[in-house]
Amino acid sequence: MSEMQQKKVPLLEMKGIDKSFPGVHALQNVDFSLEKGEVCAILGENGAGKSTLMNILGGIYQMNAGKIQIEGKEVTMRNAHDAEMQGIAFIHQELSLFPQMDIASNIFIQELPKKGTLLNSRKLNKDTEEILKHVRLSHRKPNELVGDLKIGEQQLVEIGRTLIRGIKVLILDEPTSSLSSAEISTLFDIVRELKAQGTAIVFITHHMDEIYEICDTLMIMRDGKRITKCGVRDISRAEVVNMMLGRTAEEQYSHPGRTYGKEVLAVKGLTRQGKLKNIHFNVRAGEMVGLYGLLGSGRTEVLRSIFGLDKFQSGEIIYMGDPVRIRNPKEAISKGIAMVTEDRHKEGLVLEESVRFNMTLANLKAIQAGAFINRNKEKGLSEKGVEALRIKTPSVKRTVKFLSGGNQQKVVLAKWLNTNPKLILLDEPTRGIDVGAKQEIYGIVENLLSKGVAVIMVSSEVPELLGVCDRVVVLRNGEQVCELVNDDKLQPGTLLEAAMGGD
Repeated sequence: MSEMQQKKVPLLEMKGIDKSFPGVHALQNVDFSLEKGEVCAILGENGAGKSTLMNILGGIYQMNAGKIQIEGKEVTMRNAHDAEMQGIAFIHQELSLFPQMDIASNIFIQELPKKGTLLNSRKLNKDTEEILKHVRLSHRKPNELVGDLKIGEQQLVEIGRTLIRGIKVLILDEPTSSLSSAEISTLFDIVRELKAQGTAIVFITHHMDEIYEICDTLMIMRDGKRITKCGVRDISRAEVVNMMLGRTAEEQYSHPGRTYGKEVLAVKGLTRQGKLKNIHFNVRAGEMVGLYGLLGSGRTEVLRSIFGLDKFQSGEIIYMGDPVRIRNPKEAISKGIAMVTEDRHKEGLVLEESVRFNMTLANLKAIQAGAFINRNKEKGLSEKGVEALRIKTPSVKRTVKFLSGGNQQKVVLAKWLNTNPKLILLDEPTRGIDVGAKQEIYGIVENLLSKGVAVIMVSSEVPELLGVCDRVVVLRNGEQVCELVNDDKLQPGTLLEAAMGGD
């Protein structure tokens, strides 16, 4: 046998994977491999490229460059069906089951057993019972509706559906985010069984404890690049955090000194079923409080509840010293609360309309003349905003979709500044804009703070939070983990470890 024949061929190899979306280089020359029976965690901050890489393996995205080999043979993944045919199973956070169909139909939907031209119900039920036994759901019947199962049981049904195809690689995207401790234990038992059978498993996860319990290896990604891949026993938790951040835990960040006024908002015990549990913090005039957490932590849900976009079951919001129940955004705006949403294209702007139209949209009273719009007032107010925020546009008549991302975001801010807010909620205010525009946004917000406006900001970027916030509230799985004062000694790693559940 030659040396080449003796060389072990990995079960999976992804080589030089490159992927770009408009304005984003999501993956840059990424290599990734798996051996049979290997359980590998893929780690990285939000936006690091983890899900993009797996979506390429799962046939959901097409790579711009690179190649994929399974057991030494190059394969093409044009769609999810191609990936399934190659033995790749991808279980997403959002399950793809049909809640109004029974368990048996969900599991065998693509391969229903037939007897002649008719459905072989006896074989269907028997085969389903075998699968249910395998995924620890033998207490469930094949004819039960999937929609009647608990979310953890639904996830196990989806895993069961993959088992009938003889999978080689199972990708689990945040698989434990909605599971109880007992359900997580069951999932891990199944993972160990699959591992023993030679199936390779990928965990996309933020939970440090789970990585060290179930995984053999881990790969760290940052800014679309592979940073390292190693055995979990060969790297400490602190090193994992440092590599994810791209800086050492000793680095510190400073933020401007500020003078605070009276309390503007206090959130007490805010609870929304399945989303938030007992959230409590406050913010004062001239103060900036950050909300930090990884995907699914509940950061945006907190802002939406304050702004009246989402209803909450229990808890209290105290605004300007008085308990309030804000039922919708119109009421929030009337009280002097503004919200810059995460997706400026879908929620922050009317892209086909002008800068002038967008800037005055949140405060039409200021430009109304009876039942009509005073065009001179509209023009004057928008031109004032363009000048104050240094928005680069040839005219306030310019259609806003033709502006750069940074200038679009400044239009969103100008829209809300026209309402003279006392409290402004910022959800990822600098996402997708260049460094220069970020600094300008920070300057605008700093000016608001100096005038006594209170600010609550959600951000996925730890340096950003430590650079501009006075305090940071850390959330995990809808619960508040801690509140940290940014006293210039606060470490970046402290935030990330709290968000991931590390020691």
